[in-house]
Amino acid sequence: MKFGIIGLGNHSVNRVMPAIQKSGNTISAILTRRQDKGEMLAAKFGCEYYTDQDSFFEDDFDAVYIASPNSLHFNHASVSLENGRHVLLEKPMTLSSADSGRLCRMADADNLRLCVGFHMRFHPGLQAVRQMLGKEEIGNVTMIAGSWAGLSTRTYDNPDNSWWTMPDMAGGGSVMGTGVHVLDSINYVLGQSPDYVSASRVPAESVVDKTSLIVMRYGDIVASALSSRLVERPDNSLYVFGDEGTIEAAGIFGTEVRGKVILSGETVKTFRGGNPYLHEIEDFVSQIAGKGTAIATGEDGHLVVKIVEASFKSSREFSTIRME
Repeated sequence: MKFGIIGLGNHSVNRVMPAIQKSGNTISAILTRRQDKGEMLAAKFGCEYYTDQDSFFEDDFDAVYIASPNSLHFNHASVSLENGRHVLLEKPMTLSSADSGRLCRMADADNLRLCVGFHMRFHPGLQAVRQMLGKEEIGNVTMIAGSWAGLSTRTYDNPDNSWWTMPDMAGGGSVMGTGVHVLDSINYVLGQSPDYVSASRVPAESVVDKTSLIVMRYGDIVASALSSRLVERPDNSLYVFGDEGTIEAAGIFGTEVRGKVILSGETVKTFRGGNPYLHEIEDFVSQIAGKGTAIATGEDGHLVVKIVEASFKSSREFSTIRME
């Protein structure tokens, strides 16, 4: 399959674009306003580069991978769908549920695939947790808690990253960077949508949060998702508590495959190495071929946008939000 690329930051260039090539697929075109970067990356990946959108979509490719700043996701995804291309869109899907819902409807109307880059779905530790819950190995789930935090020392001097400090472009801080992955991971392993959402954010008055704690109810299950840029030694793990045992997916949250799964105190699986982005690309291509896959769909991405939106409202109003 041939890909076009919109968004040439670190994540795209160093993780996803190499994964596209390693999967046996092809990068045909990249879109960038910077001629110097376009020339360099076109030579590196053996593709054409374009500085204007119309010329980009005249090239021959089947799908678009989008990793532009968060505020541009809707525009780039909608024009890609309008041009008849399947879309793999980085998280967060959009900055509003109105926009994410519209993208889902556009894709459905034209029978195009719209997927979201929640790479944690391809961590074998998270997949193991999902399988254990399916087998009811800890009985009835009562609580689940996930955390992806770190100590951010970024200065964002690089123009490719500076938008993360801009409220209108980023739409959030830690919650958009890592928190959305924890939210999707919880939805994925439970196979459910939350009924209620409440949240606290620091700084409370800032769009670009440094710490966010989102608490949810899934029927009788209580869940929490923590993200932060203020933690030096984070425990980036997922804990699932049941009435017959506990599962700990220790240290799994990150951009590499690592960590271990502990079932009621006993280590059952350990992970060292692997490429979740390679499997994400392979699953995206399978999704286009009509095969059932684990990749997050547009509807999965839309759900996370709605949860984040509810968390912002909850934090502002000191209230619990009922999900529609």
